[in-house]
Amino acid sequence: MSKKNSDENNKAYFLQRLLAYVLDMTIVVLVSTLISYPFISTKTVDKLNKQSSEILEKYQNQEISAKTYFNQSMDNSYQLSKETGLTNIVTIVVYVLYFIVYQMYMNGQTIGKRIMKIRVVKNKDGTLSMNDMLIRGLINNYILANTLIAIFVLINRNTYVYGSSIVQIIQYAILIASIFMIIIRKDGRSVADLICGTKVVSLKEE
Repeated sequence: MSKKNSDENNKAYFLQRLLAYVLDMTIVVLVSTLISYPFISTKTVDKLNKQSSEILEKYQNQEISAKTYFNQSMDNSYQLSKETGLTNIVTIVVYVLYFIVYQMYMNGQTIGKRIMKIRVVKNKDGTLSMNDMLIRGLINNYILANTLIAIFVLINRNTYVYGSSIVQIIQYAILIASIFMIIIRKDGRSVADLICGTKVVSLKEE
């Protein structure tokens, strides 16, 4: 058996994938923040964040009802999303370039995956395609969810509130299901892996 085939038979464990993901997200967030920071009004963002804390405090002190808390929180969240719209767009672009284009160019590895010595491969014989990386990115890296939420912000407040809530619930459900699948399944394949015919493997030491 060739080394490549031998490596691809080794399941990447949950902790490896988690640490790789944390490293990758740190890189993405850092790059996105550095690019968009000069164009964001930090004073306005700080004000809105402060208002969020004040609204929560009022609710905890029973100064406002749950309905009022929900409405005020959603109004504040909507305004914050509008204010940070450029950051959201930049983040989506960085996600695509990093998790799809770069990972494809690096043969199934991001920087985090390289450090943790894991790789995305086809579940059966074959080579990774850009479509594989696109599907994985849309599902695993919140690219689709973030894109939909960015669109909802541009429509109106109600669309943003209800649309983003539904999208986030679906995304969290997929995330939870994928975590259990990675831990329980013998091949460690997640929801995205099953959909696009891939798996994540641990590479043997030289």
